[in-house]
Amino acid sequence: MEEQKEERNQQHLNDPGTILSSFEIESIIRGLQKAQSFVTVGVNDGWKMGSMILEVDGKNRQFIYDAGLQDQAEVLLSSPRVFFYSTLRGAGVRFYVRSATAITFEGHPALRSPMPETLKYMQRRDNFRVPVNRLFQAIVKLPESEPAVLDLKDISVSGVGLSSPAIQTGMLPLESVVDASLDFAELGRLDVTLKIMTHRKVEMRGLSTHFYGCSFCNVDHKIEGKLQQLVFTLDQQNRGNTRSRLR
Repeated sequence: MEEQKEERNQQHLNDPGTILSSFEIESIIRGLQKAQSFVTVGVNDGWKMGSMILEVDGKNRQFIYDAGLQDQAEVLLSSPRVFFYSTLRGAGVRFYVRSATAITFEGHPALRSPMPETLKYMQRRDNFRVPVNRLFQAIVKLPESEPAVLDLKDISVSGVGLSSPAIQTGMLPLESVVDASLDFAELGRLDVTLKIMTHRKVEMRGLSTHFYGCSFCNVDHKIEGKLQQLVFTLDQQNRGNTRSRLR
């Protein structure tokens, strides 16, 4: 036990982003809960789902998080390690636990795990991207023409995917920076600045559709918090629709 502790301490010296203090680890996970940060939960083979920290029990050194659908919870319950990825105050948070237990929290399925022994807290983002399954649109201000209206395809706290069958090639060149208004109807509107990172053109039955991958520029903590809540809400709605189809 002492040798393992000494090894972890040595790793901490080599990697200052690794947190060993149980107090600091609890504080960071509690921070994710209070900020309602969106959390990506996954297993070794790359499978992932979206979740959120629901409660932190410092006395018993454990925390509770959203379980997702039944089949998603079963994947986590059967895995020897469960990995967590999120962001807090602009810094990446990642850790893993060795067990998960199914419980009920406030009348809903949830999972409980012990606090991790170590946690990485670094200026790096690992973001869950959720598909947009409703017709929401982005109004993009183009420098030399009228604003363009594109469909929102997916979103994370770091960027969005857009598509349009009407926009002309060259209107949104790679690396260009544009202002945009993302309209999510009753979920709210976000005014952001986008950088065009990727573009592909898909031809089908004589029609062309342009797809763009965009990153957010200069997102402050207030907007990031709104993005996290929006991503979580959209994921919950997607899950609700899946449950309805399975009934």
